[in-house]
Amino acid sequence: MPEQHPFERGPYLAVAVLCEKVLTEQDGVASLIRIVDRVTHQAIGPNAPFSLAPFQYSLWMFLSFKSGNARGTKDLTIRLQKPSGESPFAQTLPINFEGEDDRGANVVVQLQIEIDMVGLWWFDISLDGIPVTRLPLRIIYLRQTTQTQGPSFGGQPG
Repeated sequence: MPEQHPFERGPYLAVAVLCEKVLTEQDGVASLIRIVDRVTHQAIGPNAPFSLAPFQYSLWMFLSFKSGNARGTKDLTIRLQKPSGESPFAQTLPINFEGEDDRGANVVVQLQIEIDMVGLWWFDISLDGIPVTRLPLRIIYLRQTTQTQGPSFGGQPG
């Protein structure tokens, strides 16, 4: 029997995205609302901290796979990697593939993350331990102090 090219086997990743909301209609069609790949956290005021104070952030991950020739259950693992290299959690869940080329599985996962550092965060996605993709999330911190008066230039208005 001739060897199959890896691209002829499946499953295939069709969509991988982080977003603010996923709507799934009764007919199974998904709508992705406000796709996110960076978060800007602001602190405003005279006492705004110089560095990022930890905060909770909620977002959704939407993954869509097509079966190709894949059949049966595979373990999907989502592993978070912080800019420091630390991986505070990994979540694993089963996905069933029916083996028909155009059939597949959509995975919708709500994520609640404690953001405690700026930089590039990664979500590593794998099926049965084989890397499929990585999703980036850039965290930016903006500190803004407020002035109580306008700038003083001296002299009299003219």
